[in-house]
Amino acid sequence: MAAGLLSAAAQSNVYSANVVGYVNLPLTEGFNLVANQMDLDLNGTNNTIVNVFSNNLPVNATIYSWNGTGFDISSFAKNKAGTLTNWTLNFTINPGQGFWLSIPTGAFGGSSSNVTVVGNVLQGALVNPHLPPAGGYSLLSSMPPIAGGITSNLNYQPQLNDTVYTWNGTGYNIASYAKNKAGTLTNWTPSEPQIAVGQGFWLNSGAGATWSNNFVVQ
Repeated sequence: MAAGLLSAAAQSNVYSANVVGYVNLPLTEGFNLVANQMDLDLNGTNNTIVNVFSNNLPVNATIYSWNGTGFDISSFAKNKAGTLTNWTLNFTINPGQGFWLSIPTGAFGGSSSNVTVVGNVLQGALVNPHLPPAGGYSLLSSMPPIAGGITSNLNYQPQLNDTVYTWNGTGYNIASYAKNKAGTLTNWTPSEPQIAVGQGFWLNSGAGATWSNNFVVQ
């Protein structure tokens, strides 16, 4: 996955408050665990499925967004007359959220394809609002479009027994923040989760978990 900047400062000591960027999401037929990391209006009110994806996905593509107890579901389907294709329902998919995107079998001819999402790159002091205060499962992504280790690059500060589930296309890679056998060190086991640009993942966190990031494009 790659993120690109469409506008940026010409000099290294000057940066724009508003930077427009894009993310290319590589999709395969079947289930993809992805994220929208572009903000369309800098306040999170216009990041609806229609505005983010428009008609750029195949007919019968379906989005599953976790609401804390179950999934909100939207499909890109033909109306009864077969004359128009619309998203039903049209909820928001904001930066910081992960969601499932299902692509029908045969939509890409058995191969894969990219969809491009364009918008503003969020900057400044960012606090992901999608972690449940009481802890438990949440479907997340990094708010800014950056990649790397969830702690070393993306600045999530884990608590003991936090667990991350990343989708590999057929199942989950699972990593927990746990004590070593001697009980002297706490590390990600078997290794620190690596998160790509545009990737969503599950986090099972403890009560009071937060995820803050200070990000500026210079």
